[in-house]
Amino acid sequence: MGLLRFILAMLVMLSHTGLTLGGLNPGVVSVVVFYAISGYVMSALIGKHFSEAGQAGHFYIDRLARIYPQYLLYAVATAVWFFSVGHTTPFLQHAPSGLEVLNNVLIAPLNFFMFNAADQFTLLPPAWSLGAEVLFYVLAPWLWRFWNTGRFGSLAMWVAFASLAVQALAGLGVLPTDAWGYRLLPGVLWIFMAGMALQRLQISWPTLSHKALWLVPLVAVAAILGLQQQGALGTPYNTEVWLGIGIGLPAIQLLTQVLKLENPTWKAWDQRLGDLSYGIFLNHFFCMWVLDLASPKTAGQWLTLCGSSIALSFISQGFVERPCVAWRQNRRKAWHLARNALKIGS
Repeated sequence: MGLLRFILAMLVMLSHTGLTLGGLNPGVVSVVVFYAISGYVMSALIGKHFSEAGQAGHFYIDRLARIYPQYLLYAVATAVWFFSVGHTTPFLQHAPSGLEVLNNVLIAPLNFFMFNAADQFTLLPPAWSLGAEVLFYVLAPWLWRFWNTGRFGSLAMWVAFASLAVQALAGLGVLPTDAWGYRLLPGVLWIFMAGMALQRLQISWPTLSHKALWLVPLVAVAAILGLQQQGALGTPYNTEVWLGIGIGLPAIQLLTQVLKLENPTWKAWDQRLGDLSYGIFLNHFFCMWVLDLASPKTAGQWLTLCGSSIALSFISQGFVERPCVAWRQNRRKAWHLARNALKIGS
């Protein structure tokens, strides 16, 4: 899914310059698709490496080693720029307090900016959604383990239904729509879990998983029509959230089960583009601020912004992310070997 993730990251960046498509925010659609991809990938990762009791700690270390290296690199770079230039932005309004520094270090508090005003000093503004993902990581091993347990059915299923109920209340305006329908984990957890469910369906009931290709878009269209009937479709991001769901799950199914890349060259390019996506997602505000291109007007300005973000991501992926990937892989192998040796010894 490398090309898909690259396109999504670019759309997030372009949306932050004010780009809209048909009056809709493509960045919101992309973030929702990222939620589903994250759920899918975490389900596969846990199933392969962290499925047994007592392995949640290993999973958390693995995730920290995935998200923090590039995040800290760009956060520090932004802080150096801010304190050197002294230029304020809507997301860097003043010198930070100790609590605001801690918010940026922990990431998760950034997801609650509507309550704690964390967006007044956020070094990497897109990190509010990374905060939601961090919170999902905390729950993911337990959701995976209790997927098919519970006296009244799957515990995970009830969690997903509860989250979907929050989403419905937000969509109808009973709860603040932007916060609870798009940003906060209680309202979007079910999207992560839909990705997890698709991955498990592909293993257990592959024929059933193919139905996502036509069923999910129909559900998304039905939800959009229902919101329109209730006069809630114009509420910010209702349409984009359901478009993301209607596009994201079928796209994952197509790319992982139908349009499998067999050509080595295409597979290599797909991998490289996917590797660039996280850096682009993190660094584009830094590029916009440093280059003073928050609102590019000419083709040259657009190319400069996009090229700078991609180039920086290429550098940080090669010199920061890649060694961390190798460390994570070697660590998994080491404790897998240690665990197997312990089993044999016992």
